[in-house]
Amino acid sequence: MKDKLIIKEKYSKFWPVITSISLISAIIAFYFYWTVSDVLIEGYWRLAAFILFSIGVLSLFKLKDGQIEIITILDDGVIEFQYRSRNKIIHIEEWSENDIVSIKVDEMPNRSLYNDLIKGDRCLRFRRTNQSDWNYLNSINGRVVPLSQRNADELMLFLKKE
Repeated sequence: MKDKLIIKEKYSKFWPVITSISLISAIIAFYFYWTVSDVLIEGYWRLAAFILFSIGVLSLFKLKDGQIEIITILDDGVIEFQYRSRNKIIHIEEWSENDIVSIKVDEMPNRSLYNDLIKGDRCLRFRRTNQSDWNYLNSINGRVVPLSQRNADELMLFLKKE
């Protein structure tokens, strides 16, 4: 018997707004950089234009990637995780139910300044039968997919009922 759960990555609806405002602001700051004659003020405008352009490009990449959808399928002792973005499967993992000893909802790994600022993101960690250390369950190419507290709890309950 197949059981299926679909949850989505924690994703802000403000990414398009952030992208457009930062790119437009970068253009404005670049214009002021070219028109100012004072060397110190010119350096400040140049720095502001670079920072705003960087924010715009990085948020544009986030928009391009889109929101990741995690499809969890339980089928005869096998747990399959399908990661989809923009209706394309980008990664598939399969685990045996016997491989997972324990599972818990935990904070995201602290790998960037974003994780210091946003403490509400959650992830799932699990321990395998022959290992003592905890691994991250929903990770793609070394990137742990952030979940909301509600989605993380829902996924954990779905996995624990089996």
